Amino acid sequence: MAINLRASVRGEIIQLKRSIARTSSQLASFKGELRSRQRIYLLLGGEGVRKQRVRRRGRRRATVDWNSVLKSLPSPFNIDSIARSNAGKKKARSYLRQVVVRWVSEKKVRRTGRGRYRKV
Repeated sequence: MAINLRASVRGEIIQLKRSIARTSSQLASFKGELRSRQRIYLLLGGEGVRKQRVRRRGRRRATVDWNSVLKSLPSPFNIDSIARSNAGKKKARSYLRQVVVRWVSEKKVRRTGRGRYRKV
């Protein structure tokens, strides 16, 4: 019973992959046909067919002044204390670690232990 079920599901997967390949090749041919028709239309003096840019409008967050964040932290601190601050709430932990590593390389902060830092 399990072998028949496995074989039937495998057959359906193969059928779906073929269908996807067939449909995607059809889509590519339709896109090519559309481009050629648009070129012809432009040559005949048509307007408004030009390719439009896709504009993504995302909200851009304000840049964070990391020096002021460093000043607001207590002298012994860790990544969690940065994440709890207003500036670190919407930032990824990996990004916060990068900021701390930058502070260490700039000698603004010294590492005192694993995940613990102290302002210099």
